Amino acid sequence: MERKDFLAALGLGAGSLIVSSCLGACGKSDSATPSSGTPTSGGNTKIDFTINVSTNSDISAKGWTIQNNIIIAKNGSNYIAVSGVCTHQGATITYNTTNNNFPCSLSGAGHGSVFDANGARTQGPAISNLKKYNTSLSGDSLRVFES
Repeated sequence: MERKDFLAALGLGAGSLIVSSCLGACGKSDSATPSSGTPTSGGNTKIDFTINVSTNSDISAKGWTIQNNIIIAKNGSNYIAVSGVCTHQGATITYNTTNNNFPCSLSGAGHGSVFDANGARTQGPAISNLKKYNTSLSGDSLRVFES
């Protein structure tokens, strides 16, 4: 095989490898980051987990924590659970204990959405609400679930 033929064959092989890689990247992907305000729960399985609120350092220190992409906030003797991901651009939601609401992380200039205790948007740029989850407290065990 002459040098010219070898380089042409090598170029075709590399080109087909690159094209097949690009086409594979255009297909469906399993992203670790949710693209909406709904936390992922693995297929059609509904969210259902339990945390110990007496040993959770975030709840003790801040009054809220994030578990499984869900923000859980203590409001008096009650607990509120909503999606922990902003419906605007996927930023992390926080909890404002004074106003009993969920502001979008203000780390980015384009953020500023605020959601009430039920997950309803009260201030934009987000245009959709956060998903709200049920909570049930038994002793120190808080169950977060969807019905």
